Amino acid sequence: MIRTIILAVVLLALSSPAPAQEATRSTADGVYTRQQADAGRDLFAYACQSCHAPTQHSGAPFQSKWFGRTLGELFGYLRREMPQTDPGTMSDEEYAALTAYMMRINGMPTGSVPLAADSAALHRIRIDSVPTTAGAQRSRRR
Repeated sequence: MIRTIILAVVLLALSSPAPAQEATRSTADGVYTRQQADAGRDLFAYACQSCHAPTQHSGAPFQSKWFGRTLGELFGYLRREMPQTDPGTMSDEEYAALTAYMMRINGMPTGSVPLAADSAALHRIRIDSVPTTAGAQRSRRR
């Protein structure tokens, strides 16, 4: 009898649904801070601007390449490919700051928590709040 009860409890526990994974967030949720984007802007000026203009990474060029993808994909691309002269040489925090800067120059809202320098966490954030050109221009002036 006790074996039957134990077996029933074990089977019930095994058949219960697993806890839900963290819901997918989007860049519309304010996933980076203003300070982090400022650090990314400074880093971009130092490490990226000799090869790239911010306009290459905002508006239609950014939207056509990254809209609907995850921040994890963007972060991974930056880590693997940039800077062009020495890819992968920055810290994860620096790549996260650059990612935050790219969100800002595309007019995506800031939040109160910095963007994580964690690829797995970034893969749960979808890039989907690319605004109109006017919104992106207002954000760039900040």
